[in-house]
Amino acid sequence: MPCPDCQALEGANVSVSPHANLLLHSDAGINFGATASGHVEYYVCNTCGTTWERIRARSEKDAEWRHAAKPLG
Repeated sequence: MPCPDCQALEGANVSVSPHANLLLHSDAGINFGATASGHVEYYVCNTCGTTWERIRARSEKDAEWRHAAKPLG
């Protein structure tokens, strides 16, 4: 079950900073074709183990924090 900090992050805009217990697992460059590029960051919560990803790109202004689509191990 997600901790209260992770519950608060659910659906938040990616401009919201990670909470204190989120540890950066990895990041990778991404390319949206000819429109934009950026990177995706993967986090793991040190308290509850919830995994998150956030896409950081100028063209994705409405992007939200979401649960990681790939296993982080």
